[in-house]
Formats: sequence, structure tokens, C-alpha cells
Amino acid sequence: MSYFRKMRLGAMTACALIIGGVAAHAETVRFAHVDGEGDLLANTYWTYTEVFSSSLAAQTGGKYEVQVFPNGQMGDLESLAEQNVRGSLQMVGGLNAGHLAAYAPVASVLELPYSFPSTAVAREVLNGPFGQKLSDLVAEQSGVRILAYLPSAFRNFSSSTKLIKSPADMKGMKMRTQQVPIHVAMVEALGASPTPIAWAELYSALQTGVVDGQENAPYTMLMANLQEVQKYYTLDHHLINMPLITINEDYWKALPEEDKRAFKAAADEAAFAMLGVIAAKESQDLAVIRKAGVEIYQPTPEEFQQFVDAARGPVAKILAQTTGQEIIDELTAAVAAAQAN
Repeated sequence: MSYFRKMRLGAMTACALIIGGVAAHAETVRFAHVDGEGDLLANTYWTYTEVFSSSLAAQTGGKYEVQVFPNGQMGDLESLAEQNVRGSLQMVGGLNAGHLAAYAPVASVLELPYSFPSTAVAREVLNGPFGQKLSDLVAEQSGVRILAYLPSAFRNFSSSTKLIKSPADMKGMKMRTQQVPIHVAMVEALGASPTPIAWAELYSALQTGVVDGQENAPYTMLMANLQEVQKYYTLDHHLINMPLITINEDYWKALPEEDKRAFKAAADEAAFAMLGVIAAKESQDLAVIRKAGVEIYQPTPEEFQQFVDAARGPVAKILAQTTGQEIIDELTAAVAAAQAN
């Protein structure tokens, strides 16, 4: 089915919901995230929740009504992960593997740097047997199931002090990371000094020089206006920005089988819409960053390999201690198979 046909069907679903309304005694599904709302292009999780909500209601005859809590109303991502595990929130959007790793160490395999050559390969791997197995393992270890993977765009390093062309340029730099151990290990392997800082404090930290740089995807940079406080952006593609849509496992198990299929179908439809928006505007996002005065650099193949050689091996050794070598090997094999297709 073509992209435009899918989007048209999504719009028709939404219109049908608006016209028909939801069932009088719909079951509430609490869904929280930290993004804004009101603009399909600027607030990508609003795109997701709008499509997911309308699709789920349409497929179940209004049996479920999704109650969305945007803008961090229910807390930061670490808090949302805890609430999702406890079951006080049935669903959460935007957790990454690092957040889940506190409850399910196996999830950290998604944080292995330079694993995916493209977002298309990542989607094929994660929508296939490997992704299903990982979701089952995470649910078993944590009580939270990955309902949808969102490999949206590559994360890259930015800097306010100098252009980064190779790991040698990162030595001595204070680089902001998320509070994710594998991210910290990756930045250390590349020669910089990792400095975990909360997302809400990042703009100020860059503006005041608490840190020299950070790493995020283009659309994420623009969400926080980080282009205003950075001068250089290097497209090294060290990780795919891969937020997850998660659902409490006890809640999932209690759903009738036909409703599970509806939840999964709605999650996939919403992922298609959200990822389509991000992909369509990525070149525009880079243009906005460049127009703000940021120099964007694409490493040569030789320079890119220096990043891979510096980070992947050391991080893989650390990662194997928590995930086990088997799941790393399975991911590597799945990526190779997807590339060969």
C-alpha cells in the first residue's frame, strides 16, 4: 500500500471517529510522553497519539479511549518508565533502550554504536523476528513490552567549540550525554568527557559552557532550539534515535486476542505516520540548522571508520557483560541479513 493511501486511510479513520464519537463506556488507556502537542510537524508524538487513538477506537468500535498526557505532565522519562513498569500508566511514548535497561538489561543491545547503516535496515530488523524476540525478552525481564520501535533518525555530535572530523577532535571535550551508561561508555571511548545532563537543562548547559557539545538527531535539536547554542554538527550517525512505544505487560496479557491485534495494528499505523513525517522533513531540519549558522560536516568514509573502530569494539565488550554476547551476535546477524536483501 502506498504511503499516500495509508495516510488517506488514517485521515478517514480519524474523521469517522470524530463524526461517530467514542463508546459511552469506553475503557481508558493512559498514554504519557514528554513532547508537546498541537503541531503535527513540530510535535511528532502528537502525530503518533492522534493516529494511534483514532485507529484503536475505529478498530474496536470505540471500546478504548486513549487519554494522552503530553508535555511531561506525568514526569520525566525516568519517571514515566517507572510508572509504566508499575502499571499506573498503561502506555508510554519516547522511552529509549537506556531507560528500559534499568529494568531489562537486554534492552541495551539497541545502544550498540554504529550498528545500523540506515533507518530502513533498522526498521526491517526491528519489525522482524529479532525485534519480536527482543520485545518478549524485555517484557519477561521488566514487565513492560515494546509495542513499536521508532528508528527515526541518526544521532550526531554537535559542538560549540570546534568542528569534529574524527575521534581525535573529541579529546578533552565535555560532551553531554543522557544518563545512560552505554552512552557514557561510547563518549569515553571516543576520547571526550561524558557529562550526563537532564534534557530540560541542556540548552542552558550549552549556552553557559557547562558542556561543549551534545548528541542528538536533527529534529530533536530543533525541538529544543539547540542550533542557537551550537556552531558545528557532524553527521557521524553513531546511534539511531530510537524511541519506543511501550505497554505494561500485565495490561497487555489481560487484553483479548482480538484487542491485542487492534493495539498492535494501531501502533504500527501510528509509527508509519510519525516516521513518515520525520523522514519527510529531515532535509528541511538540516537546512534550518544550517541557516542558523551551524556548520554541518559529513565525515569521509575513512573518518567514519575511525569513529567505528574507536567506539564499537570497546562498547560491545562492556555491553556483553549485561546483555550477554548471544543477543549482540543475533543483532549483528539480523542487520547483515537485512543488508543482503
